[in-house]
Amino acid sequence: MKITVLGSGGWGTALALVLLENGHEVTLWSYTQEESDVLRNTHENPMLKGVPLPETLQFSTDLACVKGCGAIVLATPSFAVRTTAAQLRELAAPGTILISVSKGIEKDSSLRLSQVIEQELQGKCPVVVLSGPSHAEEVGRHIPTGVVVASEDLSVAEKVQDLFMNQRFRTPATTKSARRSARP
Repeated sequence: MKITVLGSGGWGTALALVLLENGHEVTLWSYTQEESDVLRNTHENPMLKGVPLPETLQFSTDLACVKGCGAIVLATPSFAVRTTAAQLRELAAPGTILISVSKGIEKDSSLRLSQVIEQELQGKCPVVVLSGPSHAEEVGRHIPTGVVVASEDLSVAEKVQDLFMNQRFRTPATTKSARRSARP
């Protein structure tokens, strides 16, 4: 599948590597040309020292790189999620899976970032959250990691699970209703 990871920090880069390892065509988008050039020229993210970036990883600073993608990973800082999602409303094809991996809540609204994305996309695309106790450095160095994939729609969560899951990166899928019923 063609996938763009928006945000080339440590976490976005580590997830791009998992997706690339799983056989997907991956573009890593950076906000600045300078950052993209460093990644392209050194084949290393300064936030993930010692973790090589494969030649097959593509780099871009043009948000239009999301066109034609089956999935888009939003790994931008939390303060940039709303503006990035608003731009995606015009660029992403209907039904493209949006995967929120940014941590935190929106400062002004106190909304979860997945809610911010849903507001901006207005139902155009399903939103899935990938989250859990993980460190970019460990994922980049192939240390076994487990995270959770959650969505309102279990079938969409399972699609994202299939995109990421491998021997060292485990991604059980769940829905909001399943999480509620699991509480004592």
